Amino acid sequence: MGKDVVVIGGSLVGLELAEFLAERGRRVTLLHEQQLGLPLAMPRRWTAVRNATEHGVEIHRNVSVTRITESGVEWTEGEQIHFAPADMVVHADGTTSAAPLADELREAGFSVDVVSDAGEVNYIHGAIHSSWKATVDL
Repeated sequence: MGKDVVVIGGSLVGLELAEFLAERGRRVTLLHEQQLGLPLAMPRRWTAVRNATEHGVEIHRNVSVTRITESGVEWTEGEQIHFAPADMVVHADGTTSAAPLADELREAGFSVDVVSDAGEVNYIHGAIHSSWKATVDL
């Protein structure tokens, strides 16, 4: 993964991923089509947005992504066209959990642990904890 990352989606997953990456030295641009942090409760939404901006995430809301190229992402904000360089683009919009492969493996008789948001949508701290717990149980 390079230094420049564009995260498309500013719900729970996008905000926390952007903060996580920025904490680890990435230059992160977050693009979202509407109000940030939905469906989070208001205090948690404000905290997530504040944490992301404090870590240097460049947030753009009310945008429309128009193009992803080899070198970055283009979007419109109002009538203006913008571009952010990106070594990696992450589409992090939506918050549902699913682990269909785990279900198939269980049906075939394998023991399977599902961690992180594949098992249950949670804050990033919960995702890390579920991974830690599965590792300790091994």
